[in-house]
Amino acid sequence: MTQTSSARLRPDQRRAQILEAARRVLVADPHRELTVELVATEAGVSPALLFHYFGSKKKFQYAVIEEAAAEVMLRTAPDPSLQPEEQLRSGIRAFVRAVLEAPQLYRATLLMSAAGDPAVRALHSEIRQVFSTWVVGAVGQRGIEITPAVELVCHGWQGYVEQTLMTWIDNPTLPAETLEDLCERSLDALLATTH
Repeated sequence: MTQTSSARLRPDQRRAQILEAARRVLVADPHRELTVELVATEAGVSPALLFHYFGSKKKFQYAVIEEAAAEVMLRTAPDPSLQPEEQLRSGIRAFVRAVLEAPQLYRATLLMSAAGDPAVRALHSEIRQVFSTWVVGAVGQRGIEITPAVELVCHGWQGYVEQTLMTWIDNPTLPAETLEDLCERSLDALLATTH
């Protein structure tokens, strides 16, 4: 619980404090369900105050997902100081690590998107588009011609990675490092089918 929990904070500061508490809950126990009550306790506020700042459980969940999505996009952004091959490798591994740090959040994003929540679906599409654009660009920098087939493979590979991560989260039968390697090598395997 933070020292500032009982202090008077501006609305944006209080929202940030609550979202940070949600992050701490997820990092402390990634497989625990993120509930309003749990986060409110961690933030040192009442569930009613949390609802006051976010409006509803759905809006609160969206805010948590939105913040996590922004962090994932930042962490997986290409590092221009690296060689193209290493940029792609480190970006894929950063994405897998970010998901594994907060698996409940990742699962919630995919499930809410699949259930048709328009706001989450739009956010999920945006994340996928940013990541796909980056992957296609990184593949092109490796000297591979970006044909329609290559673009399609890059987009399809993302769906494969999502399903692989969801399956692993529910049943982690491999070490995380092996999972990272599998996700990375699967892209090359799929790209090989376009030649």
